[in-house]
Amino acid sequence: MNTKKLFLALGLAFILTTPAMAGDVLWFTGHNGYDEGHVDIVNLLTGVGATVDVVTAGNLPALGGYSLVMICMPGFFDPGDFFTAAEKADLNTWLAIGSHRVVMIGDWDAFYQGQAVMNDLLAAIGNPIQFVPGAYDSGCGHCSGPLGAADPLTAGLTHVCYAFTPTWNPSFGVPLTYPEDPNAPGPNIVSNGTNIPCIVGIGDQNTTTDPCGYTNPGGGDADTKTFHIRLYTITCAGEPEWACCLPDGTCTVLTQGDCAAAGGSYHDGLLCNEIQCEPTATVTTSWGKLKSTY
Repeated sequence: MNTKKLFLALGLAFILTTPAMAGDVLWFTGHNGYDEGHVDIVNLLTGVGATVDVVTAGNLPALGGYSLVMICMPGFFDPGDFFTAAEKADLNTWLAIGSHRVVMIGDWDAFYQGQAVMNDLLAAIGNPIQFVPGAYDSGCGHCSGPLGAADPLTAGLTHVCYAFTPTWNPSFGVPLTYPEDPNAPGPNIVSNGTNIPCIVGIGDQNTTTDPCGYTNPGGGDADTKTFHIRLYTITCAGEPEWACCLPDGTCTVLTQGDCAAAGGSYHDGLLCNEIQCEPTATVTTSWGKLKSTY
């Protein structure tokens, strides 16, 4: 009996029948992350085929099944709120794939006292973006722009809405959009300026969360919704991500190259809510047949 072939056959069967992560988007508020409400953004992304896991306590879960991780940052100096070395290592490994993106979400109301928490995390995953205190968070309806540096996430848009907001120092990241207030100290959305790792920072979560309703699928603001959908459907490099049926029958959005590398079937121009994935068929056999074969 060729035991090497037998173990290979059994190993492949195990891989193909092991369930994947439930979702392809993670909304994470563990480490006491500050979250003003995520119903609208979850519904918006679900409407274009995403499956969103909301994790509100504990450490980051295994990241293997996700293409987008959105992290609401913690607001205190409690050492327990810092990300562990293992979490940071997992983020680094996960971000080495171009289809994967991390979005850091801050907020004036409960953020700046935890500035060191985010800077610690970002430094460990190779991102120089930093928060700079000084602006403020007030009201809704700030949707007139103007936009900043050209970027695939904001191309063709006239604005991305926000509350008057705490912002990043643009010397530490590529600004995507600027506040309409000319006296504000910097952009309210930035990227780290690289395609891999792909990291985007949102300076005030009113852009994304429920209080201002910008991402409400039934209303909201068209350009702001388009921006958030792009966080899910394109990479920092502007490469489109479409539905990829993985061997276990789950669907996520990936680039064509990353889908092929994962052994998936790519559906150009379609999202997961537009297709039906089926698990890759495996050959059913018996122990007796395996023994007679090898």
